[in-house]
Formats: sequence, structure tokens, C-alpha cells
Amino acid sequence: MQIRRAQAGDLAQLLGLYRQLSPGSPLMEPEVAQTIWETLLADPKVQVLVGQRRGELMGTVTLVVVPNLTQGGRPYALIENVITREDARGQGVASALMAYATEQARAQSAYKVMLITGRQAPEVHRLYARSGLRTDATAYFARL
Repeated sequence: MQIRRAQAGDLAQLLGLYRQLSPGSPLMEPEVAQTIWETLLADPKVQVLVGQRRGELMGTVTLVVVPNLTQGGRPYALIENVITREDARGQGVASALMAYATEQARAQSAYKVMLITGRQAPEVHRLYARSGLRTDATAYFARL
């Protein structure tokens, strides 16, 4: 599997993956999705990473590296939208994407990577633990 930054032509397949992640999310008008996509691709702090096999996207993860005025100016990173195509689950796709995203954060001198999940499935929690993430912090968030 090849891991790379997403490109302009990946939008349709990505939207299909995101429907698997959040099937109940409201649909966007195509023009709105395209505008958001162009914004993401143009932002140097955002990396939408994809795992591709034989021209098909198997999974994706979004990495955002945030500038920071603490920790000696080292940024921190956020991981969001981790999804593996349903028929590719259990094949190491998400593990490879998580490892690549973490390495990208490290290459940008991030001092930590954070991820919040609402998923309760044990296999999801095992994936994040295998990826080096720990649950020894307390996270607070509000859905807006």
C-alpha cells in the first residue's frame, strides 16, 4: 500500500470513506465540499493522508500541526478522521496511516500528538494503543 498526501482528484473517494466513518452526518452540496477541500489542500498545516492500493483509497487520516508558543515553540499535532474502508479493515491500513502521520508530526518537531475518539469498539482502542497513544490524560470537549 502506498501512503501519500491526498490530491485534488481524491475528493470523491474520500467523501465515500467519510460516509463510512459517519453515516449519519448531513450531506454537503458538492460545491461546498469542493471549497472546503481546496482550503484543506492549500493549508500547509493540514495533511490529509491516504493509503492507496491499485488506485483505490483504502483509508485516510487527517493530521494538523498547530504552531505553539509553549514547549520552546514546538508545535503540537492533532489526528482526526481516521477511517479504513470497510472491506480493508484488519489489514493494517489504519496502523500504517497512524505510523506515517506520527512520523510526519515528528518531522515537524511536534512535541505531542493528540487524538480524541468517541468510538467504543475495543479494536479501535487497540489500534490507538498500538500506535503509541496513551490514555493517561483527561480530555474535555464539547460538540458544537
